Amino acid sequence: MQRPIRQSLLVFQCLLGCLLFVGLPLASCSNPSEGSTTTASPANSMTLKVAMVTNGLPFFPFYVAMQQGMFKQQGLTFDPATPTLTNSGAKLATAVESDSVEVGVGGLTDVFTISRVDAYIKIIGDIADDFLIDVVVSKKFEQEAHLNANSTLSEKVQALKGKKIGISAPGSATDALVTYLFRQEGLDSQKDAVKVNVGASFPPVIAALQAGRIDAAAITSPGGQLAETKGIANLWISPTRGDIPTMRQQLFSVAYVKQKVIDAKPKAIAAFIRGLANAEDFMQKHPEQMEGLLAKYLSLDPKTANNAWAATKVSVPLNPLVSQQPYDTANQFHVKAGLIALPLDYKELVATDTINKALSSSSGS
Repeated sequence: MQRPIRQSLLVFQCLLGCLLFVGLPLASCSNPSEGSTTTASPANSMTLKVAMVTNGLPFFPFYVAMQQGMFKQQGLTFDPATPTLTNSGAKLATAVESDSVEVGVGGLTDVFTISRVDAYIKIIGDIADDFLIDVVVSKKFEQEAHLNANSTLSEKVQALKGKKIGISAPGSATDALVTYLFRQEGLDSQKDAVKVNVGASFPPVIAALQAGRIDAAAITSPGGQLAETKGIANLWISPTRGDIPTMRQQLFSVAYVKQKVIDAKPKAIAAFIRGLANAEDFMQKHPEQMEGLLAKYLSLDPKTANNAWAATKVSVPLNPLVSQQPYDTANQFHVKAGLIALPLDYKELVATDTINKALSSSSGS
């Protein structure tokens, strides 16, 4: 019976020592053979939980940063190592709001939507400065409409009246584009068309067009180019191509977080911003490598990758700092598309100071 009593006394003495010397780490009372440990404070954490809507051109700079190891160069790791794909902007926004994801890589539409209920949502990076969603139509529809690529925007939109149009989800950017186009013609997309939820990934949308389940679809780039290459559909309306002048050069995809994540993990957030900045700078300086990277990213054939990059390369920002003009253009679009009632203040939503501080500091600071 002596040994248990002696062990109990030793444990008691150790605990008493910890109470008397509060300033010492609790690990000092652990078994000496295990060695002492120091728990890193959250502010020094270099791990972030990151998720993305889906793979697509609007998020290409983020892929380049990962592929080229630019986040790792900043000492940053992701949990999990490969960011989760939610396949829905609304799901991503919900994940950020519920704290299951710290950094969301998604569309501005969802940021605008979630900011109405959470004033602490902040944009920490510009990823695309053009509206990278196109309207594609099946070849059968185009033939029946007796229209072609040279027809006017008004003629094309009017031809969509009463048709089945694929969108990724209600309230999404794809839905917003359809709503905006119909309103420009005095039409109501809720009454004058049948919207079909087909998700955000390319294969289901293209399959629905091929099977005739939908006549047209609003699809993220390079879905339109892919459908054309396969001979299934034609790219009908493209904001990036200049078909809708009022929509040119608007903020489209971003990285966003809650303010409390910026406060809790300032070093990790700064590293994320710098990694993204290095990727965007790399893309500007090495455009000849982008077609190959894009083909690898989205498993595209060389022709589709070439067409897609040629059509959308203007969307790559110079750096992650959100500029006022693209932001204002996006604001106006969202108001006219009925997604927000009033424009949202740039200063309230964009973490300008955080971005500037990250870009002006080195990885070792």
